[in-house]
Amino acid sequence: MKKIVLNSALVLSVMFLISCDKDFNTLGSDVIGDDHFGLERRDDFNVIAYTKRTGAVQSNNLPTNMLGFYKDDYFGTTKATFVTQLSLVATNPDFGIERSIQTNDSIYLYVPYISTKTETATGIEANTYELGSVFGDMDTSFDLKIFENGYFLRDFDAVDPTVRQKYYSNENTTLIEPNLVGSQLNNSTEVSENSSFKFSNEEIIIYKTDGNGQYLNSSGVVTTVDSERVVKERLAPGMWINLDKTFFETKIINASRSDLLNNNIFKEYFKGLYFQVDANSNTNALALLDFSKGYVTVQYHSKAAETTDELKKKSLKLNLSGNTVNFFENDFSTEYDNKLGASNSTTGDELLYPKGSDGSVVFIDLFGPDTNSNNIPDELEELRAENILLNDAFLTFYVKNNGQKNATRVYLYDATNNTALLDYIFDSSTTANPKNNKFLFGGILEVDENNADLGIKFKIRLTSHINNVINGENENTNKNVRLGLSVTENIANSASYNVLNPISFGNEKLPVGSIINPLGTVVYGNNTTDEAKKLKLEIYYTKPN
Repeated sequence: MKKIVLNSALVLSVMFLISCDKDFNTLGSDVIGDDHFGLERRDDFNVIAYTKRTGAVQSNNLPTNMLGFYKDDYFGTTKATFVTQLSLVATNPDFGIERSIQTNDSIYLYVPYISTKTETATGIEANTYELGSVFGDMDTSFDLKIFENGYFLRDFDAVDPTVRQKYYSNENTTLIEPNLVGSQLNNSTEVSENSSFKFSNEEIIIYKTDGNGQYLNSSGVVTTVDSERVVKERLAPGMWINLDKTFFETKIINASRSDLLNNNIFKEYFKGLYFQVDANSNTNALALLDFSKGYVTVQYHSKAAETTDELKKKSLKLNLSGNTVNFFENDFSTEYDNKLGASNSTTGDELLYPKGSDGSVVFIDLFGPDTNSNNIPDELEELRAENILLNDAFLTFYVKNNGQKNATRVYLYDATNNTALLDYIFDSSTTANPKNNKFLFGGILEVDENNADLGIKFKIRLTSHINNVINGENENTNKNVRLGLSVTENIANSASYNVLNPISFGNEKLPVGSIINPLGTVVYGNNTTDEAKKLKLEIYYTKPN
């Protein structure tokens, strides 16, 4: 890979001017640059870093949601289930008379996967897609059950109606599963839609038919020759599941019109769908899905009026929109559990364990003790007194490969105020792969050039942040805040969500990008004896004449 070197004195101005459209696979020091000719360097600052378990996290209305099982050789297993409300695309529908769902009608659910088209086909052949954000082994299956949800997901808190309702990642066993209604809805004889469900990268093709399930050719004539079929619609790979006709005929087609008058009433009448998963043998497949792009199509037949002789085929569409909650159940490894229990916030740890979903976050304190009792660490006071001109500042986290599947990106943030750092805010750099945007800020996994599964390090620039802490004149904004390090699935999203037990965690919030990522990583901390991999704050600077 070509090495790009950015003169450290020019980095801040360059960040506002460039937009890189190159797709980097192994970013880190290669992009940030290691050449600091003529500058003084210091890396002996006091750094204390330790890991804290998040516990249950707020998980309602996330930008994407997990479904399935993920087994990590080091961290353990995460099971992810999901509940969503539905909404009528057209409210107060008029179904006509003599309405019914017939044998040749379909009730199906479609949720697209995150995918990229890699090859365009011709004719009736399928396009080729590559799935993104699927973790584990796509060849393994799990038992997927879809039920009617009987618990109403509120918009606002029941005690304080001015506050948006928060739901947490451990509430499925108390709120949802005890309130499921009726039997399993995905009851097709096709086991790939239920008991042996797999994520597939195959395009979904819908062909023109005569309404009775027989395929038509380009002349509108029934044909049994596959190559003569006419493509009606192409859908990107996704979850395609047939649902119980009797249920939807009763619940929707024969519902009272007052229950379908508007979506507020409809969501209280039909409280949504719950996606439950159970493991099969060797199950290890979990995907991130944008359920808001999914829908249920209900096909039916009816007449417009008594005078109409013919029943006509029609359809109703239900979007998977409204309130959602993702639930996580973890079977963490004994070693990971023990390491979190032994974490030391006073001396810092040898190894650090940022882990997504409801796993763990790393906290980092810089510049050591305050022996003068003036709320300014001694090392920071010394730096301020020297009036240095700061050129660059980095934290580098070296990976220890303990068998885990490493997260490909970590996110450094202001954990005191739960906000983004200045370096993140100022960085507008982009790449062809959005997951590598803000590459000047860094945090992208650098891997061994001969083994992409072997992580080397994450390097993060915090030049603007440290410069503001040292030289900023506004006492309200130049605080030496505690830093947080989490994994992230979406570097563009710097929002924070609540944790259920902030006292145990040590903070009220954590980045939402961590919640939607099942992976973790193991990196060296400040308390390791391996000096080459020890976590250090590294700065490059010049002193005034």
